[in-house]
Amino acid sequence: MTSSSRYYDLSSVRKKEMSRHAAKRASQRGISAVCLPLVVAFGEKEFDGRGGVRYLMTAESIASLRRAVGSTQQVDALVGVYAVLSAEDQTVITIGHRHS
Repeated sequence: MTSSSRYYDLSSVRKKEMSRHAAKRASQRGISAVCLPLVVAFGEKEFDGRGGVRYLMTAESIASLRRAVGSTQQVDALVGVYAVLSAEDQTVITIGHRHS
């Protein structure tokens, strides 16, 4: 499926529980918890092999988000942001910025 044919319904993304570790890392890294539904809805999904699912905001996922909501500073700030969620119960394990 190509990114241009994707349809995202953010209202269907239920509120995710954040672990204390994830909340602390989000605060330390200047990532707002309100962006988490966007990362989960638009981020590239991959299993980490340790019971987690990583959602990464790649160039392609940022382009999809821009098509959906337009180009804003808030969207630009999500470049390289990732979130790791538990595959079992969808708890946010950690959140951060990918270093290139």
